[in-house]
Amino acid sequence: MILAVNLNASIDKAYTVENFKPGTVTRVKEVIPTAGGKGLNVARVLNSLNQTVSVTGFIGGFSGAFIEQQLKEQKMPFEFIHVNGETRSCINIIDLSSNIHTELLEPGPYISEEELDEFLEFYTSSVKQYDVITLSGSAPRGIDTDIYAKLVSIAKDANKKVILDTSGEYLAKGIQSSPTLAKPNKSEAELLLGRKLKDTGDLASAAKELVGMGPEIVAISLGAEGVMVASGLTKEAYLAVPPKIRPVNTVGCGDAMVAGFATGLSNNWPLTECIKYAVAVSAAAALSPVTGGIVLKEVDNIIGSMDFHNLYLL
Repeated sequence: MILAVNLNASIDKAYTVENFKPGTVTRVKEVIPTAGGKGLNVARVLNSLNQTVSVTGFIGGFSGAFIEQQLKEQKMPFEFIHVNGETRSCINIIDLSSNIHTELLEPGPYISEEELDEFLEFYTSSVKQYDVITLSGSAPRGIDTDIYAKLVSIAKDANKKVILDTSGEYLAKGIQSSPTLAKPNKSEAELLLGRKLKDTGDLASAAKELVGMGPEIVAISLGAEGVMVASGLTKEAYLAVPPKIRPVNTVGCGDAMVAGFATGLSNNWPLTECIKYAVAVSAAAALSPVTGGIVLKEVDNIIGSMDFHNLYLL
């Protein structure tokens, strides 16, 4: 069983347009609204992968009610802490002419100290019934940047596997609590380490260095180029690259990768199998127009066409 934590839920709206130009009036061809936020995207993919998953975090207002109704329709278990503020909306503008995607992300509601205490009490009690905990995305206003460090520690104290997928100070502080797996993307890893990662050697060294900061496993996601993984357990580095595809919607592909890793960890797969599966699930998500969706039938094909390299002993 997997618990997907989504502190900063949202309504994700995909706007399909032609020839998008800032500063002009643009008519939207199609709007696809979905219950979103990185943790909800993770949970939706896990549901598609036939994994038992539940979602928790904060929810509020009319947007929060829309999210809960959509999750009910999808028969996805959830237990949110209800807050006074309004759950945010996030926009993905998809330009069909250029295939360029532009994202607009609202900050989210303000969380009071009482609301945070209510969540922490619920979370501490709930993690005991799960095998894997995924912690994804930003936190709403009013929550300190050490929140993920606290959540990782609570889960680890309960002997649970924890995946951390966040950025900035949330990531810098969170990895110090030794999550099972941390999944920064390339730019997030560069920001944390204070240098550019220009080639495969740089990426492998960066993953190794990040492992030294606390996580058992570090997976640096590389978009269409796959993932670089370093393990403090096997003392090895791995590079997995999916075949070339024509993406439909790349928003949420990193979340799909987290779902793939969570599936592998929950089922106690070998690390190499977890990596291949996570990359394939991420690529299959890029083929779906729905954020948090996945073209499930393509997963096995992608695994079969993947380039996988065991680089060297760390």
